[in-house]
Amino acid sequence: MEKFDVIVIGGGLAGLATAAQLIEKNKKLRILVHEAREVGQGASGVPGAMVNPATGQRARIAWNAESCMHMLEERLKRVSAYTDEKLWTRNGVLRPAIDEALSENFRNALKRSRWPKGWVEWLQPDAVSGLVPRLKDQSGGLFIRKGMVVQTPEYLNACVRYLQEQGVQFQYGGPYQLERERNWTLTSFKKQATAPTVILTAGYKSRENKYWNELPLNSVKGQLAIYECQENVSDLPAISAYGYIAPISRNRLVVGSTYEHHFHDENPDDQGAGLLDQKLNELLPDLYTKCRRIGQWSGIRATTPDRIPLVGEHYSEKGLYIFAGLGSKGLLYSECIAAGLAEHLIRGEKLPKELSLFRFSKLRDLREQAAEE
Repeated sequence: MEKFDVIVIGGGLAGLATAAQLIEKNKKLRILVHEAREVGQGASGVPGAMVNPATGQRARIAWNAESCMHMLEERLKRVSAYTDEKLWTRNGVLRPAIDEALSENFRNALKRSRWPKGWVEWLQPDAVSGLVPRLKDQSGGLFIRKGMVVQTPEYLNACVRYLQEQGVQFQYGGPYQLERERNWTLTSFKKQATAPTVILTAGYKSRENKYWNELPLNSVKGQLAIYECQENVSDLPAISAYGYIAPISRNRLVVGSTYEHHFHDENPDDQGAGLLDQKLNELLPDLYTKCRRIGQWSGIRATTPDRIPLVGEHYSEKGLYIFAGLGSKGLLYSECIAAGLAEHLIRGEKLPKELSLFRFSKLRDLREQAAEE
């Protein structure tokens, strides 16, 4: 049985960010990342991910957006040395006001939220048309200059190569069992590893762990389609309008997402493809006629009832942590939250209160019951 200081279960954005923050803060730590399939096989592996700090229909600034964006940028720069691929582009994110309600919401967002200087601006309709000439039916738009598109599979693979160089070990393969005596023991395919600390970062599958089946996580399926275009689309900004359209190369773009709260399986389907075709046709009808769909992808994201991630230690099982509920903001949030978790584990710093598990009454009740036993 191999001994570690920390076992991270899950090799997506949250898991790799957590391993990176831990090893960078303490080079002596022995860390194992256990991934059931391959890195990025879940929702983290979306082919082209938009990073947009303006959230929801009211375009509110995301949680801790300035720190989150800075830490993501630093990580991208660091792991770029471990790939020949271009990991990100920054053409900004355009949120077109495709109806009057959105126009009012976006204008008010500039007043309500304390945006860092130079991050966002309101564009008049003619300016929006200059930015995206083919965009249909808009009344201006909010332009987020800090927005970017990340080639997530390449990014995750670069992170793995970086972490391996730092001494982090990886283990791949199927189901696992987790039991605790003095320390935690993870068993998978007759291999065993033990550690005093385990961090579960398995997204919506976190609820399948017997210690965490009471988590307030909702599963949302998202489908995405890849299109090949007859012209250069690489200079387009990402477009966020009830989903998103984002260029991922000179003549390819991605369109997502379907946001399915009721679904039968994890696979892409014809209904999803039809919805994505419709989305592209509605927003960019002229460009749609010059594109053909060449691929499709789907993944299941974990969200919380208030759409804020959760992180913290189990209410009764010492050394067992959860980091989940990133929703569609995995790239934006993962590094910053992982940094806070690493500081907590290594130096005893407090975790952000707004991310606490115990903001939810069900988990508060379980903690109180455990304390009484």
